Amino acid sequence: MLNLKQSFALLSLAAVMFSAACNRPSIPTAPAQMAQDPNAQTPPRVLKQVQPDFPKNLWGKPGAVAVMAVVGIDGKVGDTKVVSSPHPELNPLAVNAVKQWQFDPARKDGKPVPVTITVNVAFQPPAANQAVGAAASAPTAKK
Repeated sequence: MLNLKQSFALLSLAAVMFSAACNRPSIPTAPAQMAQDPNAQTPPRVLKQVQPDFPKNLWGKPGAVAVMAVVGIDGKVGDTKVVSSPHPELNPLAVNAVKQWQFDPARKDGKPVPVTITVNVAFQPPAANQAVGAAASAPTAKK
């Protein structure tokens, strides 16, 4: 059993860790890896990533929307489909943002090829002094 000092120390450590987790940036700062698509020797690379708005009236419904998207040979996003979502209200926000993304297309034998990727768009209420918005993870190519 923990004494009062140990309990306080443990509670303080938990509060610091929680605070650090809540204050991390919502947008990834390092490029994430994509799974290799069998149709491509070189996966698509994000050139422009649009973050969706996260309206204040939906802050009570945080979560991540998984969007499957086809990246064409021109690097533009074509067909999209919501794969999973915690709240239907977030779906059009995520899809509209992903459709604005631009890529250097995937390549096979040096030639651009279309690929299907999955993008997770996270919606979290902003912490104090942070901009309103959502974060999207780097896409992963579908195998």
